[in-house]
Amino acid sequence: MSDINIKGELQAICSLLNIETPRVCEGTIDSNADIILYIADNNPDLNPAKFCDLMLQDNQCNFTNIEWTIGVPEGQSPLRPKPVESATTFKVLHVTDFHVDPMYTPNKVKTCNEPLCCQSDQEDGSGQNSCGYWAEYENDVSETLVDEFIRFANTFEDVDFVYFTGDIVPHRMWSTTQESNAAIIDKFLRKLKAGFSVPVFPTLGNHEATPLNQYVLNSSIPSNLSTKWLFDLIEEEWSEWLPQSAMQTIAKGGFYTFSPIEGFRIIVINSNVAYRACWWLLQDDEDPFDQLAWLVEVLLEAEENNESVHILGHIPTGSVDIIKVWSREYNRIINRFANTITGQFTGHVHVDTFQVRYNISNPNQAINVEWNGASIVPYDKANPSFKIYSIDKETFNVIDIDQWTFNLTQANENSELSPDWYKIYSFREAFNVPTLLPEDIGKLLINMAEDHNLLGEYHLYRFKNSDPGTGDGCDEICQKNYLCELSTSVYGDTSMCEYLKEVYDLNL
Repeated sequence: MSDINIKGELQAICSLLNIETPRVCEGTIDSNADIILYIADNNPDLNPAKFCDLMLQDNQCNFTNIEWTIGVPEGQSPLRPKPVESATTFKVLHVTDFHVDPMYTPNKVKTCNEPLCCQSDQEDGSGQNSCGYWAEYENDVSETLVDEFIRFANTFEDVDFVYFTGDIVPHRMWSTTQESNAAIIDKFLRKLKAGFSVPVFPTLGNHEATPLNQYVLNSSIPSNLSTKWLFDLIEEEWSEWLPQSAMQTIAKGGFYTFSPIEGFRIIVINSNVAYRACWWLLQDDEDPFDQLAWLVEVLLEAEENNESVHILGHIPTGSVDIIKVWSREYNRIINRFANTITGQFTGHVHVDTFQVRYNISNPNQAINVEWNGASIVPYDKANPSFKIYSIDKETFNVIDIDQWTFNLTQANENSELSPDWYKIYSFREAFNVPTLLPEDIGKLLINMAEDHNLLGEYHLYRFKNSDPGTGDGCDEICQKNYLCELSTSVYGDTSMCEYLKEVYDLNL
């Protein structure tokens, strides 16, 4: 059977079973099938077990088919004196996951039978099933909301840097092309360049690629399947914010490092290459782009130079979305350089959360925290938001986090006015923690397991007080899931998760 016939059969089955609408079936299969067929034709070792281990790792696959390690130097980064907060800080604005939608149209239907609604080529809405002016829950955002965010963000005159952790392109995955994605990315980045007078440190999201999630760079792969177009694009687009020294690794795989302040280094990784939805992992899963090996080299040099490091990436590295072996090796690296890394920052999940990382040799010891930027997009029923970090100028530790949001329902009801942005919390005040150092955030998780009211508060903050996100409450199963989500360093390692659930049960 020819490739065209295979595509046609798959599209027919998709439509016949009402998996998606015919146009979603056609577009999604057409864009992904070429990659899958290429991999099948060029990878004689491909087998169902490997597919299960990589793509379906949450379906109780045994993980025996995927195994490799990264060379990590022995020892630990030198212990630093217990930090005393200095009198001076600088501010970092962290924003993530816009999913700006050029086809977003107010008053179109907001609940539909496709993965994304509020589209200009969909039916008109009516009454409660009508898309609002700024954005809509479980959908993407208008370009107007991007402009509004930039306007409000500029009221914070003391921001020194912006961390942008990816996802510009909308969830209209059935109709993306290299040309359309490039146009959306270019327009958005031009707005950031015009809107901020301070440096922006960007990462790639999984939606920037087309088809979404697919990252590969190999000279033998046809250009229509390669991600070279995207790496070439961002090499040019990001050059306004970054030095020439960062361009080589950006062109290679969308990752880079830069020292904006003496004694302080930013490392941006492309965690999308380890996303289990990336078909190219079936072709070669071992340290894609040699990125982890590069990360070790950069961290070792930072350690030798006594630099503090912030690591930025898109997908949280301990989540189910990251293949286990990559997550495990990344965690080994974080453990080795825990005294050098003073913060990690991610996006992707569209809700406000964080992940605590633990010492491999002492599983109860928290050694690092990965802070998530929440999101502007309300795709997962959360209100739009961004964060502002206070960073100690001497230690480069995160001192506190302010999160800013607005009620999307109210904003759409009063669309002639700017949204009523407000500070939903100072993290230290909201959770009554003395510092945001790993040991205190580790203690916070134990406090949450003991005091379930804290988990109730976390539930509200997670969705940024949105009615759709918080309306059903959070029962015992939900709260235990949160404890596991917050404490998992590597997918499949449930040791801290199980301990926290035991503590939870003792306090029912």
